[in-house]
Amino acid sequence: MFKCLLVICLMIYANSVDAQYKLNVVTENFPSFQYLNGEGELVGLAADKVRTVLSKAKIDYHISVQTWTTAYNTAARDSNTCIFSMAKNDLRGEKFDWIFPISQFTTSFYALKSSRITIESVEDAKQYKVAVIKDNYSHQFLVKNGFIEGYNLVLINSFERVFELLEARRSIVDLVILSDNQFKVKQQEPRSAQLEPVLTLKNINTQLYFACNKNMSPHILKKIKLAYKQAE
Repeated sequence: MFKCLLVICLMIYANSVDAQYKLNVVTENFPSFQYLNGEGELVGLAADKVRTVLSKAKIDYHISVQTWTTAYNTAARDSNTCIFSMAKNDLRGEKFDWIFPISQFTTSFYALKSSRITIESVEDAKQYKVAVIKDNYSHQFLVKNGFIEGYNLVLINSFERVFELLEARRSIVDLVILSDNQFKVKQQEPRSAQLEPVLTLKNINTQLYFACNKNMSPHILKKIKLAYKQAE
């Protein structure tokens, strides 16, 4: 009898804790995976997938859209935070629990057509100044391959004004790195016709994930992982 009462009490307590719990989820504007539409709503295939899984897990959550650097640092620091869509590499691998995959993506160097820049390798790109979002996958990849911040690597917080960056700061930036999905979305902008891919980094094609801080409650992680399996 005592054991039965104990089990019931523990179940009631666990349900009470879950009812009060709210998961912090951070992300960035990353079309077309997740981005704010004209009404300020977060949309995109990644956002839809994350909401589906967390709803199935019956976890209360809040998603905030930040710059990539802020989102990444928050997820790395806060034990109650998850992040999407994040590519996995050696530097990040041990810092997070990689809960479920979202999608594959490819990345390319882009230049203004008028610049007539041609490159055939990452090594060729080192002669140019390349803009990349601070702390993102491409930034870490380029540093690993010998690019130097402040010399041929220009760190920025957002690609929201990528065309202005190339047009108005040609003495500072020659190339930008974009996911090819980002560029497809930006093709809706009139000036996108001025931009072209000059090298696709096929060697860093990777998977995007929903990942959580390494110190997150195992109970919460288990619920999310189970919900993902059920949602597949």
